[in-house]
Amino acid sequence: MTRIHSFAVISITLCYLTGVCLSDAPNFVSARGITLRSTSKINNELYELTISTTAVKGNQKIRILLPRDYTSSGKDRRYPVLYLFHGSAGNAADWTTGGKAQQILGNSPLITVMPDGGSFGWYTNWLNPGNSAPQNWRTFHMEQLLPWIDQNLRTVTEKKGRAIMGLSMGGFGAIRYAELYPDRFAFAGSFSGALDLLDLRIQAGILGSVTIDGKPLDGPFGAALLPWTKAGWTAQNPVTHAASLKGVTLALYTGNQGIMEGTIRDTNYRMRDALKALNIPVYFNDYGNGASIGNNCKGKHDFPCWDAALTNVLPRMMAVLQQKY
Repeated sequence: MTRIHSFAVISITLCYLTGVCLSDAPNFVSARGITLRSTSKINNELYELTISTTAVKGNQKIRILLPRDYTSSGKDRRYPVLYLFHGSAGNAADWTTGGKAQQILGNSPLITVMPDGGSFGWYTNWLNPGNSAPQNWRTFHMEQLLPWIDQNLRTVTEKKGRAIMGLSMGGFGAIRYAELYPDRFAFAGSFSGALDLLDLRIQAGILGSVTIDGKPLDGPFGAALLPWTKAGWTAQNPVTHAASLKGVTLALYTGNQGIMEGTIRDTNYRMRDALKALNIPVYFNDYGNGASIGNNCKGKHDFPCWDAALTNVLPRMMAVLQQKY
């Protein structure tokens, strides 16, 4: 009997006896406006997909971290999903290259989805995309990617099976998506998130960060320099729409070191105060210089602090999410 034949016989026997078959491994397919271009297995649990979408111009990357027992747990086992977003000038790889997401989350019964959000996509459907159209990031993430993940993986498909979190620009995206889709997420978290778009320092940072078509970046929210041009910023401002977060378990993290983190910190306090005024519970962690949260965090706008925040929030999130067996 050849080795290949012997392996096949053993695999079929194990499948019959345990219900664990090779088909339990993910088999990603195109659907929901997403076209799969390629699949790369980085290690036993971490995949990187290249896709295109009708919502956003160009190819995009998605990193997916599976639970260690995903391929051996059986066809009836379903896992909750964490959507984990990167910050500005970042990409889908950030949380597993600059950050330690796989080490932090790897032992948890959890699927983690880390999609591209554009270097400066701001997790919204752009008002002025110019020659870069389409730039419909919200449509990509919430209307295409989310049901696509549920179609391709064994997920818990109800609200109590989903969480959403992110850092900086991604913290904004996580909270804003939770406001727009509170029926889809049981838990939402922000690490150093820019949570008040009406803060003039935040506006200056966005408008001055990059140019598009040779003009300042007013693509995501429109112009913001005059009172009558701020409608797009107000419409997408997390603080303005804090009431929509009722029924979502929330966690906000911020440090206080450096100009950028200090600015972000102010927006987090305004969000916390808005939630408190609405009697919406929120776990709020101002770790200051980082001493209280550990992991070599110095309170700055960087991955040691975001990794520390992810480590800290993990048991809070897992206590909310549902498993299915």
